[in-house]
Amino acid sequence: MNSDRLNGIITIEDEKRWDGQGYANGWEHYADELRLFDYRLQRLYFSRKKRMDVWRDDPYQGLFVSEEEFLDLIIGHADDWADDPEAAAVLEQLENLERAIAHRLAVSVQAGVHMPLLAAVNTFGLRGRERDFVVAALAVEMDRKYERVFGFLQDDLTSKHPNASLLIQLNCRNAADMMEAREALASSGPLAKYFLHRDETSAAKSLLSQPIVLDRRMVRYLLDGSGSDPSEVVKRMTQRFNSDSPPEPLRVDQALQQQMQAFVRGMYDPERSMRKRLAFHIWGPSGAGKTLHAKHCCHAFGKSALIADMAAMSLAERPFAEVLDEVLREAILQQAVLCFTHVEALFPEEPDAAAQHKLRSFVHSLNGYGGLLFLLANKQLKLSADIKERWVIDMELKVPASEDREALWKSLAAEFGVSMSVDWRIIGDKFRFTAGQIRRAFSLAQGFTEWTGAGMPAVRSIAAYGAIDEQALYEACFMQVQHRLEKKASRIHSKYSWEDVILPGEQKEQLRNACNQMKYRSIVYGQWGFERKLAYGKGLSMLFAGPPGTGKTMTAQVVAKELQLELYKIDLSQVISKYIGETEKNLHEIFHEARLSNAILFFDETDALFGKRSEVKDSHDKYANIETAYLLQKMEEYDGISVLATNLLGNIDDAFIRRINYIIKFPFPDADYREKIWRSMFPAEAPIGEDVDFKLIASKFPIAGGGIKNIAVSAAFLAADAGTPILMKHLLQAVKHELLKTGKLLTKDELDFF
Repeated sequence: MNSDRLNGIITIEDEKRWDGQGYANGWEHYADELRLFDYRLQRLYFSRKKRMDVWRDDPYQGLFVSEEEFLDLIIGHADDWADDPEAAAVLEQLENLERAIAHRLAVSVQAGVHMPLLAAVNTFGLRGRERDFVVAALAVEMDRKYERVFGFLQDDLTSKHPNASLLIQLNCRNAADMMEAREALASSGPLAKYFLHRDETSAAKSLLSQPIVLDRRMVRYLLDGSGSDPSEVVKRMTQRFNSDSPPEPLRVDQALQQQMQAFVRGMYDPERSMRKRLAFHIWGPSGAGKTLHAKHCCHAFGKSALIADMAAMSLAERPFAEVLDEVLREAILQQAVLCFTHVEALFPEEPDAAAQHKLRSFVHSLNGYGGLLFLLANKQLKLSADIKERWVIDMELKVPASEDREALWKSLAAEFGVSMSVDWRIIGDKFRFTAGQIRRAFSLAQGFTEWTGAGMPAVRSIAAYGAIDEQALYEACFMQVQHRLEKKASRIHSKYSWEDVILPGEQKEQLRNACNQMKYRSIVYGQWGFERKLAYGKGLSMLFAGPPGTGKTMTAQVVAKELQLELYKIDLSQVISKYIGETEKNLHEIFHEARLSNAILFFDETDALFGKRSEVKDSHDKYANIETAYLLQKMEEYDGISVLATNLLGNIDDAFIRRINYIIKFPFPDADYREKIWRSMFPAEAPIGEDVDFKLIASKFPIAGGGIKNIAVSAAFLAADAGTPILMKHLLQAVKHELLKTGKLLTKDELDFF
């Protein structure tokens, strides 16, 4: 190869550009960087010149190791080029150009010109050797000639990217330089973590033979200067909050936000002698404003935020550590505050080896990240024990108090243009919602109302939505409630109203009083201050006692419909366990899940759970009594409604009787009430024969409401089969079947009646 020809190609044409002039843009800077890189290639060429002269005429060069090549490798001629005049000239030009580039960069920075390479160096804290490696890897992205150059220098034209060995030869002049270069390529360094593409196929190669390839994200950033074009993985896992767009207002916890801002301002005060790296662990229920608090804090200091979903990152197909490094790199590139949501995904209830490995990777990466950090979770996590390199500030966001919830409902109703007459205080008491959940409820209710045709046309503005249906709003509220009660209970959809309840006036009055206790609890406990007098026991418990079929389950549905709450009937088979401690565990789960929805818990046939405690004669008696005591505790702690139903009031433990707010006795109906029940069982559309005598049947047969319901339905099917209205004979036939089914012996008079 003619060295004069090579030297002529890379000679700088106009050195006047160096005199006091900066770069107009990044591409001018890269042009000089490539010229500098070409000088380094010349320098390497001269260092290999003698060896290549020996091998030039060998047609099998690179296919095998000859004896001459072997001797050359072990003896070496690394310094033979040092006295070559051409080599000395190249080295002088290289050093001059290095100084010129440094000078022009300084002028450009002072002039405010954005230099992507310099910005990346400063942002990620790259050292000189790491910077040179980035330029070498970037060369093939700017000029394809370097693909052939690298293939030539590596004796392999299929190698279109430089390997570590070639970069070390290009940039190192002594052993100290080589040691620094190896450290720069370490897997834990910023170069490997944030700049280089990870190729699993080359993992088995030695460090020196591994190709050095820039990650596509960094190529885009370095060539285009784009700080807002993340990789596809990061796009799926993150959202960006721009500091120039103010977040929606905080409706609660404004004092907490002010405290947070004051704390950050104090910790990052330039006059502060010692700064601590900070992490805010904000936890609380969904919609409590965790992300909103992070946005407000960032906006106050003019910082953008990169919000990453830890749950999605944990489920990604790619290795968790790689995804995490990409997210960290994006936050550094965008100079954004890093905010992780759903951090509880790293702390499963039963952690396995994979979960522990993810947690270690997370902690290790965060310990090397110096920026402000927000860690958001739905529950409190013990983060300070793992993240030891920074102060972790624990902040809980609770469900707003009763008065605050009422104010939230009112203000958001006005914002959504809701004009229906609703007692927002009652809704706020029924649904212990956060601000985010309330907003979502209104949004869903608008959609439900439009779907059913109750609202205005969808083309109208939000302010025109003044006709949100109340039922749609309640359905939207129920959709906001996420619980797992279905595992151990079944939901009963309430269909009955007060008119369907056939009870004496005293019992009905008790039921209405019980419902009023829930309706006006915010006034008594909140405005009148009774909450300060009661540490627990602010819920409502009712005991329905009476024979089978007297309307206990139906009345529970009436209460649920009156209060517009969900009603769940507890499946005792899923609660009671023969194993010690399992019953308590099941009950804890039931009450915990019910607290999320304020649901009504209905325990039917409650004798099995709430029976009298017995004298302790063996371990079984001891643990049975513990279960009963545990039930007492959970009943008192629950702020919602618990309804117990029993056929035998005498079997209920006295301790329960004392703690229950309302005991409503369902008497067996007398003839007059039975007649009312008979008449109420038949819909207005049902054809009733003229011979039907409800008064006669009610007086003749002492049957409770449940039995009467079965008889009415059975008689209706008999009439439908006969193609006639419901006649007396159909009712009598159904009565006979019902009595025989229950095992009752019919008297002679009753038999004669049939």
